This record gives sequence, C-alpha cells and structure tokens, in this order.
Amino acid sequence: MKPRFFLAALAIGTLIWPGRGVAQDFPYQVFERYLEPLAQQIGMPGLSALILRNNRIEWQRGYGYADAEGKVPATIDTPYPIGGVTQAITGVLIGICVDRFQLQVDQGIREFVPAFPTDVRVRQVLAHASENRFRYDPGTFSALTPVVERCHGRPYRVAAAVEVLDRLIMTRSVPGLDLARPEGAGARTLFEAPILAHYDRLLREVAVPYRLTRDGYARSAYPSYGLDAAGGLVATARDLANFEGSLDDGIDNIPLGTSTLNQMWSPQTFEIGNNQTLTTPTGLGWFVQNASGQRLVWTFGHIPDAGSALILKMPSKRLTLILLANSGGLAAGNNFELGDVTTSPFVRVFLRLFI
Repeated sequence: MKPRFFLAALAIGTLIWPGRGVAQDFPYQVFERYLEPLAQQIGMPGLSALILRNNRIEWQRGYGYADAEGKVPATIDTPYPIGGVTQAITGVLIGICVDRFQLQVDQGIREFVPAFPTDVRVRQVLAHASENRFRYDPGTFSALTPVVERCHGRPYRVAAAVEVLDRLIMTRSVPGLDLARPEGAGARTLFEAPILAHYDRLLREVAVPYRLTRDGYARSAYPSYGLDAAGGLVATARDLANFEGSLDDGIDNIPLGTSTLNQMWSPQTFEIGNNQTLTTPTGLGWFVQNASGQRLVWTFGHIPDAGSALILKMPSKRLTLILLANSGGLAAGNNFELGDVTTSPFVRVFLRLFI
C-alpha cells in the first residue's frame, strides 16, 4: 500500500498550493488528475468513474479500454460484471419486502432455507453476522435468494429486473452474465424474446476481463456464474448512478421507506450471549463506517483476475463515488472484507478532497 499512498500524496501536493484561487470544480480537477496515474500504476486496462451529487452526475470519466486489443474505450456506459455490489440490490429488494409485504427481517432464516447451518435471523445473514461474529461471506449471503423469491413471488432475476433495473431506468444492466452462455439456458426462459435480444446486445459490449501480470496485464475470462443475492449483476456506472441517485432522492422512484433505508444504512447490533453484543461494520446489504466525522455507506465487488467495483456514499452530503474496472485492481489487496473502505487509495484521496 505504501507506493499507492505516496502517489496520492504526490498528486495532491503538486496540485494544491497556497495563494491560488479555488474554482468551484477544483476538487473534481484534482481527483481527475490523480485517478489516471493511479489506475495505470495499479494495473487497470479500463476504468469507468463518476461522481454523483444531489442526484446529478457532476463528474465522469472513462480511462483506458474496455477491450484493450480492440481499442474500445471504457466509458460510463460500458457494462461490467459488478460482483458483490449485487448485495446492495438485494438489500433494496428485501427493503421492498419489509415495506410492501411485511417481511420481518428478524424472522429465522430457516423459515426460508431449512438446511441453513445455523438458527439465525434474516437480519444476521444480511449483515454477514450469521456466526455470531462479523465475517464477510458471499456464499452465506446467497442464502437470501429464496427469501427474496418467496416474498416477491418470482425468481430473483425477475424481481431484480422488474423492481430495480426497469423501475430505475437501468437500461444497460443485465440480470446475469450467464444469460448469453449455454449454462444460462434455463434462466433465459424467464424473459420474453425482445428483452432477451436487448440483453444479448448488451452482453456483447461487456468489458473484456484482464489479469495482472509481471509485464502488465493479459486477457482472462469471467467465471461461470449466474445471478443470486450475493453477486452476478452486470451494470454500467451510469445505471448505478440512477440506482444510487434514486435512494438519495427521497425514494420517489423506489417503493422503499426512508426509515427502512436508514435501518439498512446503519450498523447492526446483536446479542451474542454472556451479556455481550456484536456491532457489525455492515448495515443490511451495505457496509457502514465513519471517517472524519462522516457516515460512509459503501459496497464493493471483486472478481479475481477479471473485474472489480466500488461504490462509496456520503449520505449527509448526497455525494456518491462509483468506480468500475475490468481487472481486480479496485479491490485486490485492500482487504475490504474486513470492513474498512479507507484502505483504498482512491477513497483516501476522495475523502480528503470532498469531506
């Protein structure tokens, strides 16, 4: 991490000096000039980035290539598999269940998944605390798939498409990379032909995955993975801005109450026996932490040797950073699984500029 931090300090040090006028867009200029060299240093063939403020895209950039061999530039409309960021979608779908269908997140998970290994509540699985301790585990989180399906009365893919992708005008997002693969044949039967044709067109534009090598990077492949509560969604930075902006905008376009959303964006506390409690660095579908007096709500995705994603929100400022990459560079080595987003050099500079 030391080389990354040094570069961050160098970028800020060379761009901020006393005695100069500061334009209103100065933080964006600094962040932009810092972002590209860091992306190159870490090893990102392509990176799509934007900053959303007050439900408006204030700054956007595409760096490098979605397809390095074909020289296809990365833009904020490039589709990427976003891995664990899908968990934020699951959080919203369960929030809809709470508000519309009276789901109780303190119901036992075994009411939905009888074979679940421990007798815990849905809330604990949402918070990655199903072992009476915090442990980030996408495999366990995927057990929420039947919870979503039972309360919505439809397959998870269809619930995600109807309640989130369609409702929030996420027109360049796809409920599963496998819809264009032989292993997705069963899932394709869930959608009508015109919708499948649209998804097929988008999946042909998905950013090519790359793994880092000693000499730079080399083309790789996405794993064979469908879509469930823990991962698998394909989205663009612009579409994710629509999603996040709708949450910031008083929930006008999404059937999720403010009190439910605040609960999902708050750390969870559980009694774990012997008069002890556990407070997690997670809400329900998101990570939550404080930095420099600000509440940070964030989520990440990491597809090793293929892709990564990071979304960071400051709700009090109605400010969101979205980064998508076609290598693992946004997440690899940062140990986001431990619940601290400030290990990211991108985030450290962003917070220094915007807090």
